[in-house]
Amino acid sequence: MSQSTYSVIFRGDLEPGYTAADVKANMARLFKAGPETVEKLFNGRPLAIKKGLSLAQAEQLRATLARQGALSSVKNEAAPEAETTAAPRPAEEVPVAPAPAVQSTPAVTQAEGALSLAPMEGNLLKDHERSKVEPVQVPVSHLSLKPAVGNLIEASEQQAPPPVQVRVPDWKLGSHITGKASFKLPD
Repeated sequence: MSQSTYSVIFRGDLEPGYTAADVKANMARLFKAGPETVEKLFNGRPLAIKKGLSLAQAEQLRATLARQGALSSVKNEAAPEAETTAAPRPAEEVPVAPAPAVQSTPAVTQAEGALSLAPMEGNLLKDHERSKVEPVQVPVSHLSLKPAVGNLIEASEQQAPPPVQVRVPDWKLGSHITGKASFKLPD
């Protein structure tokens, strides 16, 4: 009977507390690879970093990647695809499936029943997955600019206020002898 072989799978996920730039630099040093080669590892698709390992070798590589900030899992090559398992870690954190998001959106992880946010860098959606929105052309030929001096509305554009109704009393002046005056308000 042959011994089971294992693969170490990496999808571009990060260990909590690490940034994508730091992990990419660590992976470049670890694998002695250039930035463009390391960038291919962070495409979001599962990628076997190394195949045909014993369980102890696979666990050792997974732990080395974890120290570099890369979240990986160990997969039994003889097992069906659905049986991919992550290796146990202290304070096990299991990523929750993220909703489609935009750049710099935090990824939600679940740790012992509590939720926390971990920084996520890069785009979760590929360019071909994004919906294309055509720009709207708005006609502006009827608009003009005026210097910011005086009123913005021309005198010809202003409505004249309605005339004010003033009630003037009818003064009845008395003679200069009596010195009395009276008035009556119109109805």
